[in-house]
Amino acid sequence: MTHDTLPTAAEPPDDTVVYIVDDDEGVRQSLAALLLARGYTVHTFGGGESFLAEAALDHPGCVLLDLRMEGLSGLQVFHELGQRHSALKTVFLSAHGELSSAVAAVKQGAVDWLEKPCNEATLLAAVEKASALSQAQARQTQRQQQLRERWNALSPRQQEVAQLLGTGLSSKEVARALAQRDPERPIDPRTVDTHRSAIFLKLDIRSSHELGMLVEDLGVALGAPRPA
Repeated sequence: MTHDTLPTAAEPPDDTVVYIVDDDEGVRQSLAALLLARGYTVHTFGGGESFLAEAALDHPGCVLLDLRMEGLSGLQVFHELGQRHSALKTVFLSAHGELSSAVAAVKQGAVDWLEKPCNEATLLAAVEKASALSQAQARQTQRQQQLRERWNALSPRQQEVAQLLGTGLSSKEVARALAQRDPERPIDPRTVDTHRSAIFLKLDIRSSHELGMLVEDLGVALGAPRPA
């Protein structure tokens, strides 16, 4: 299997990495030259096994993946990326006669498929699209992790109050609801207000509306299934 790490010719767009996985050395070299000229960081691999072993699968980027290769096929590599929850987005490269497989791959989550030899403008557009989707997904994942960490920093009582406030209840209504849940631990509206201030500070939000959206995003809104 062949693996080449190629230097960039210019500052890469958004630090995007493009992986080219194809057992045809000529294809690897021509695609790499095109992408290097556009400022991408490019890594090439002659097979799926070496790609899966050496690529940074958890970092955003694009993989140009040949459908038919010796060893692992492109579809097998694609499915393995899914199993590993890779941040990379896939654009398949297909030869004539592989249309049905390429279309099936797109339906399973690939960004696009291109028939070899690739039109340069079409290829660059597909790489740009895949890279943008990967970067957006990475930002969303990072945001979810940050929100989860902030939520977990709340005390159990603050989480209870936050869930109720997120439904739009007033402090008096939250106090009443909590007292009904646990009559042995009554709470007054002023204490709810104190919790509200602490919750807003810890979650870095400024309104109950933001709080409602946050608990929805995290899947901890009242009535939502308990997150795994």
